[in-house]
Amino acid sequence: MTLFLCASLSACTAVSGGGGGASPLRPTVRPGTTASGTDLGGAALAARDVDGLTVSEADGRPEVRVALPACAPLAYALSGEAVGDPTATVEHRLSGDGATVTAILAEYPSGRAPTAMDALGTALDECADGFTTTVDGEEHKVGDVVPQLVPEGVEQAMGWQATVNRAGRSVPVKTVVLRVGDTVAYLSGTPALPAAVLQAQMTKLS
Repeated sequence: MTLFLCASLSACTAVSGGGGGASPLRPTVRPGTTASGTDLGGAALAARDVDGLTVSEADGRPEVRVALPACAPLAYALSGEAVGDPTATVEHRLSGDGATVTAILAEYPSGRAPTAMDALGTALDECADGFTTTVDGEEHKVGDVVPQLVPEGVEQAMGWQATVNRAGRSVPVKTVVLRVGDTVAYLSGTPALPAAVLQAQMTKLS
């Protein structure tokens, strides 16, 4: 498997970036609202795709607040939330193999998925030293955000790992974001993101 390092979006995209995504792109669609006539559900992970893991619907949309607006896209992705304004989402929770993973597939209006990726790339550049966010009323202190190797095979991909301190407990979180066309997959795993989950999602996307 070929890997490449994505420290900023300009290093990991086959699409020419536009304005760099300065807007925090707050999520506005509620989870589980799948547009009819799309393939979104078919690309979502199911139990048959990941042996040994339990797949269930996500509990609900987290309420995410960010002290630094520039860091908002990272906070959303780390917290299991899509960035921007997708027209439809499918969200699942996977557990097993010592990890818990939130998997979100988001379908965007034509041309808007790269904008969400731009926003994440900009946030990754500007907030690498960490930031503070509140998730469902609980303060989370995010430490250094470190870019990670991600597989090739999709149009855009980026990954990072951070240590999140909440309620006095530090937890590692690894996030990978993949784009094919107008669809973006957000995978956020604690304390790790199993390779089988990432490979299964890439296979279903492509």
